Amino acid sequence: MKVLLVRPHINKKITTVKKFMFGEPLGIECVTTILKELGHEVLLVDFMAESHRNLVKYLKEFKPDVVGFTSQCSDITNVLYLAEKTKKYNHKITVIVGGIQATITPEAYFNRHVDYVFKTTTRENYKALMEQIENKTDEEIMGIFSKKLQYQSTLPSCQNEYVKPDREASRKYRHKYKYGGYQPYATIQTSYGCRNHCTFCIRRKLEGPGVTERPIDEVVKEIAELKEDTVMICDSDFLINEERLNQFLDLLEENNIHKTYICYGSVNSILEKEGLFERLSKNGVKAVIVGLESFSDAFLKSYNKSASLDDNYKAVQVLKKNGIATWGTFILHPDFSKEDFKTFRKYLRYLKPEMISFTPLVPHFLTPLYKQYEDRLIYPRDDYEKWSFGDVIIYPSKMSLRRYYFEVLKIGVPANFNLCTIKYCLRTFSFKQNFGLIFGFDQILKVYIKNMFKGSKQ
Repeated sequence: MKVLLVRPHINKKITTVKKFMFGEPLGIECVTTILKELGHEVLLVDFMAESHRNLVKYLKEFKPDVVGFTSQCSDITNVLYLAEKTKKYNHKITVIVGGIQATITPEAYFNRHVDYVFKTTTRENYKALMEQIENKTDEEIMGIFSKKLQYQSTLPSCQNEYVKPDREASRKYRHKYKYGGYQPYATIQTSYGCRNHCTFCIRRKLEGPGVTERPIDEVVKEIAELKEDTVMICDSDFLINEERLNQFLDLLEENNIHKTYICYGSVNSILEKEGLFERLSKNGVKAVIVGLESFSDAFLKSYNKSASLDDNYKAVQVLKKNGIATWGTFILHPDFSKEDFKTFRKYLRYLKPEMISFTPLVPHFLTPLYKQYEDRLIYPRDDYEKWSFGDVIIYPSKMSLRRYYFEVLKIGVPANFNLCTIKYCLRTFSFKQNFGLIFGFDQILKVYIKNMFKGSKQ
């Protein structure tokens, strides 16, 4: 059969970091691999990378039997719109939906234009589904909800399976993918799960509480095959296992692999392996994304973070000493006072991470925070596109919503245009890349300004 796989564009109304971080569609690259193994013909289309986004053109030219859409929290409306468009073009086309949002809230896609919704994806259930479509049967399939069965399933769900992505499928788009000022770049995942218990994070729920690691020689082989010079390692914490990191570095050196790496790393992992960062730096690790989260030990404790403010400072210094940039992430709590925002700004000047990003606290329903803040939610749970980690979701307790957005703006400008960040960006990225960063931040500023004035009406 012929299968068209589509990543939808993001709704313009959504507060997004697309201008900063716009990566390859890893999920449907993996699905492409599975479908090709099964002997199907596959075309991957990335509407986040296309300006025209003409679905009908692809339906006419490719003539697919099946159209699959990947989903994120910010594109549910677009997925359903494209599903309807597909069915109107040809009602015989089978429409399937998968991806993160389908895993979290499959019910968001229980729609007359959607035939199957994947809660989890494996080679086994994809094989069963494609056989079912070809044979026109109606059996239940583990991990998949079917419209023919009224989206009801008595079968337990299965765990997602690692599949090597088919990067050739996205080849024509790859020059557009960027992470911060790095463009182009490739994404790779070397482990699944998380050892931490942060109250705000859903990754542990999605990938499991333990850490499952891929064989490191397999990882390095995949990196060597990448055409991109920059690699984003998207594990929740790539720096956990010291023995594995040493094996990783050994293989890079033995195979003479020279690339630039960005990875996620926890404060504790950095402090536990302080002596390893000189070697990591020499082998291309240029930036570590670190969840610093707050300026207050009390807030850190409330998030169930195991590191203190003192630990945060020490971790940043370890990275600075070895020429590795800290890309610090922070959470804006709805109970911040004006004095808290002032202290936060002061803390950022003291800490001096090279890059800073922050998001309002999002009490996702998969976390214990949901019940805690349920009576203060600005948007209902099924207003999915507002739960995109950009908008303020919880009514502030110590100021109006309008004032809260104003305080956010007061943090945003100095956080992104301070001397430390400017120097770092100028020496690290090209003029074009820096211009893109400025333009991207400008777009987010506009959204926050709009929300600030809108907040006075809520």
